[in-house]
Amino acid sequence: MLRPVARRAPRRSNVGEGAAPAPRSVKASLRLSIPSQTSFLGVVREITKKMAESAGFSAGTADRLALAVDEAVTNVIEHAYHGAADREVELRIEDRGDEFRVEVVDSGASVDPRAVPRVDLPRYVSERRTGGLGVHLMEKIMDSVTFRRSARRNVCCLVKRKDSPPAR
Repeated sequence: MLRPVARRAPRRSNVGEGAAPAPRSVKASLRLSIPSQTSFLGVVREITKKMAESAGFSAGTADRLALAVDEAVTNVIEHAYHGAADREVELRIEDRGDEFRVEVVDSGASVDPRAVPRVDLPRYVSERRTGGLGVHLMEKIMDSVTFRRSARRNVCCLVKRKDSPPAR
C-alpha cells in the first residue's frame, strides 16, 4: 500500500553522523551591461554601493568603492571608447566572502596601465589641474587594481578585502 509522504526540511546533521556538510552560504554576484554613456554612471554607483553594503561594508566604505568603480567605467567611456555612446560596458560584481571584486569589461582600445602617468598630488593641486586622477583614486581606494586582456576584451579588476582598513 502506498502512503503519502509528508515533505519536510532536510535534517541538519550533527558532527560525527557521517552526513554531508551543510551547504555554504551563497554570496551575491551580479552581471550588468550598460551603454557607454556617462548618464548611466549614477546607476553604476548606486548598484555598486548597494552590493558593497550587502557584502558587509559600511556606508562610507561602500561610497568609496562606488567611486572607484565609477572612475573605472568613466575611463572606459572616455579612453577605451573615445566617447562613443553606442558601445557596451559590462560590470561583474561579486561578494567572494573575504573580498569584494568588481570587473569592468570592455571591447575598446587597450590601455597600458604602465603608460598612465603617476600623480604628483601636491603639484597637481598647485597647477589647478582637473581630470587624470581615475587610476590614482582607484589604487587609493581598492586593495588591488589590475588590468588584463582576455578574449580580445579589456578587464579592469578592482578588489577590496573585507579585513583591510577603510581608504581615506
